[in-house]
Amino acid sequence: MLTTASRRRMVTVGVKMARLEVDEALLEGLDRFIYDRDRPPRGHMTRDEAVSVITRDWLMSQGYMPPPDDPDKITTAFDAAEVPKA
Repeated sequence: MLTTASRRRMVTVGVKMARLEVDEALLEGLDRFIYDRDRPPRGHMTRDEAVSVITRDWLMSQGYMPPPDDPDKITTAFDAAEVPKA
C-alpha cells in the first residue's frame, strides 16, 4: 500500500523510464486494479502508480526484490525451481 509519504518519495526520487504502450485489455485491467483500490485511506492511484505497485509486487513475489524489512538473500523463483544435479 502506498502512503502519502511514499508517494512523495516516489515523485522526488522516481525515475521516468519510458513511455509504455499497452493494448486495450491490459488498460482495462489496469483501470480495474485502480478502481478496486480506490478506497480510503489510500486515495486515488494514477496509472503510473498502479504500474509501479503491480511491478513491485510481481518482482517481490518472484524473488527479484526483497520484501520490505527482509534482509535475507534474494532467491529468484527461477533459481528456486532449479532441479538439483545428481
